[in-house]
Amino acid sequence: MNNILDIDEKAIVDEVLAEFAQLAKIPRPSHHEKAVSDYLYQLFSDMGCRVVQDDVNNIIADMEATEDCQGKPLTVLQAHMDMVCVAAEGVDFNPLTDEIKLVREGNLLHADGTSLGADDGMGIAIIVYIMKHLASHGPLRAVITVDEECGMTGAETLASEVFADAEYVINCDSEDWDLLTVGSAGSGDITFRQGFCPMRSSLPHLYRLKISGLRGGHSGEEINCGGGNAIKALAACLNSWRKKGISFDLVSFNGGRAKNVIPSSSEAVFYSDAGLEELAAAADESRQEFLAVYGSIEAGAVFAVEAVEAAAGEERPQAMDRYQKDNLLDLLMCLSSGVSAMSQLCPGLVQTSANLGVVRTVFEADRGEKYIEVQYMPRSANEGSILEYYRTAEILARLTDFELQTGRISPSWAERQDSRLAKLMLEVFAEQNGQPMRMATIHAGLECSWHLQKNPQLDIVSIGTNNNDIHSPAETLELDTVAPQVRLIAEVLCRI
Repeated sequence: MNNILDIDEKAIVDEVLAEFAQLAKIPRPSHHEKAVSDYLYQLFSDMGCRVVQDDVNNIIADMEATEDCQGKPLTVLQAHMDMVCVAAEGVDFNPLTDEIKLVREGNLLHADGTSLGADDGMGIAIIVYIMKHLASHGPLRAVITVDEECGMTGAETLASEVFADAEYVINCDSEDWDLLTVGSAGSGDITFRQGFCPMRSSLPHLYRLKISGLRGGHSGEEINCGGGNAIKALAACLNSWRKKGISFDLVSFNGGRAKNVIPSSSEAVFYSDAGLEELAAAADESRQEFLAVYGSIEAGAVFAVEAVEAAAGEERPQAMDRYQKDNLLDLLMCLSSGVSAMSQLCPGLVQTSANLGVVRTVFEADRGEKYIEVQYMPRSANEGSILEYYRTAEILARLTDFELQTGRISPSWAERQDSRLAKLMLEVFAEQNGQPMRMATIHAGLECSWHLQKNPQLDIVSIGTNNNDIHSPAETLELDTVAPQVRLIAEVLCRI
């Protein structure tokens, strides 16, 4: 019996949002999930589940089958608890201490000046709602992981026993209500690092060059939208100054929020003997060159130069030596960012891409250490293509004197041709909504690929609500897609 079908849509949305609001109160950036993990442990325990919190704070919560569904196969409902925490420019926000402030406007839910965290807090809220309300079901297991956004180490380190006895997995981390995801790309993790090599610049004036106003976006789902990369744009601007003979010494280069987010802004602080008008004109020339390539998409791009005034008595900051400056710019100019290959089997699907996600000039005061770090993320449905990026990175690191750190390759998830779960999802969605559900393999990465490593026989799909502009302060959730997702999952569980 699917009693959820009898509940008013508004009541479903209100209660799911109430669950989500509790999550929004708890800071949960990647690598800082202990508090939200403790909250989920207590929540599922209060629901009568048998709960395990593992060594990395993943939550595994088992709910027994109802009396009428004994002997039915085990289904796992899965989501992740961490979120990408970012704030709009000028918004005072500490992701380690501040809650997400929710704003409901008509059919949209967004946050007040920050990312919303519907990726994947909404998946958790829907899972909790279903497990609280579904009157008839087989054995259910909620698996809520840590660190999906920064490496999927939660999914990777889950004990194999978590999936050994399961037959079906419904991942609730997709971003389109009418899309059934049945496959995803793999990804790599590449970091270049070099200790800061200081020098005292003899150039008289201190300036800041800032590039902002780019559209940015998710590096898996929006890498093929034709937008620019603010880090690449800043490097290209400074490189053109090198070629023109404009003297400058770099103090810092910073841009991007996460390796899996296309950077929308970046900035460099530097010394120069050129005047502000000359630099502003050179920056505008670089902007025109940028717009010649991206203008139809990035018309709002801003290339701004401003003088930096040191506080009275403050010592002039040191610059990186010119050899290091040249090496950094050479590296950034050589790293490709964007689509490199399209799928030959699925028209319109990106097969291989890379994202130059973060450049940081970091000073760790407690260790007295200063360094430059570049984070780079290739994706592909073909592991061999990711290995090609790794080999190229080795050569670039050697040529530019950067230390190279490469993480393990996250596997891709290949679609299963005989999926009973996918067939059920398509049938139920069409019945409930009067329209067909799309089915696709996506270029973004999902934890499903790691679950299959634990049990290759799993039947897995991924679904979700409409979440727009994820990983950005413009993130919104379309509320009219919440109840259809709840009812879809509930009915599929009943038919299983």
